[in-house]
Amino acid sequence: MNFLTVEKKRQLAWKLTTKTLPREAKVPGLFGSRLFPFCLPLEHAGFNLYSEIRDETLELFARLGIVWHTSALPGLPSNHLCSSQVFCVNALFPFVHRPEAIADLLRPFFPDLARILPVEEDRFVAFEFIDPDNLLGEVPKLGAVRHRGAGSTSIDAAILYESQAGDRTMLFIEWKYSESYPSVYKRFRTDGTDRVEPYRHIFHGPLSPFNLELAGQIEDYMYEPYYQAMRQQLLASQYREFGSPRVDQVRLVHVAVTENRGLRAVTSPRLRELGSDFYESWKKLLIEPEDFILIPTEELFRSFPIERHRELEPWFGYMKSRYAFLR
Repeated sequence: MNFLTVEKKRQLAWKLTTKTLPREAKVPGLFGSRLFPFCLPLEHAGFNLYSEIRDETLELFARLGIVWHTSALPGLPSNHLCSSQVFCVNALFPFVHRPEAIADLLRPFFPDLARILPVEEDRFVAFEFIDPDNLLGEVPKLGAVRHRGAGSTSIDAAILYESQAGDRTMLFIEWKYSESYPSVYKRFRTDGTDRVEPYRHIFHGPLSPFNLELAGQIEDYMYEPYYQAMRQQLLASQYREFGSPRVDQVRLVHVAVTENRGLRAVTSPRLRELGSDFYESWKKLLIEPEDFILIPTEELFRSFPIERHRELEPWFGYMKSRYAFLR
């Protein structure tokens, strides 16, 4: 039984027993063309978000034009209880205005962290971040402009910190949950356009983060999750040199559930010689392996000193109740 199947059962159990959902939200919900017990009714999709962040999150996403993944109704998140985007928002939005708390959350993994800096207006977390200058030269897929969260390379969450030495590091956080990927070649879209071409010159350019002597064919990266990670790592290297605000380092961070072993499959046939684990192979592909870091979701929560942030105890309890692997 794969992790997604297990997690659907866990989320259904939470849905039926939690006191945070109204009774009318506990019936099966429509997803695609079918009703599923692990989905909320469409009109109640907002209840997929933790109650204390719900209104502000919905207002902010609407104001910034951030796309909710697999959303069926305008202005509401996905009604699927196993949504990675919803998990990310539930996990990190409580820290948007709490720099000291997010510093405590991240410091076990970034011991040089001195203080968290605003990354977007007065907020300390930016969701579905896209660089304003389109450093990858991507052509918008949804209309004339790029949209945060769809149609271009977006970062689930961006966080900026200053080190004890005074350097600035941007964290590009990719939040994984129940994903797994088949070994499917993704180079060409259904309309025949080539996904490789926008990135080829950066991949082979002087700022490329990749060890091209080890794996210098961009076509070998056209399998998920390599394709997504390649684009994000390329964006990180470009942002370090040309991004605004100016930074000294950009690190791609994957937060992933240890129990989800399917996520770690090496899906690119040519890259299997680098190991049997996606994360093991990915670090080998980089010129600077420290530009990438894997944080197990369980460890991120386990190491958070909740006793120093008592105001977050209701949220902490909600997260452990809903996402059983955090207990």
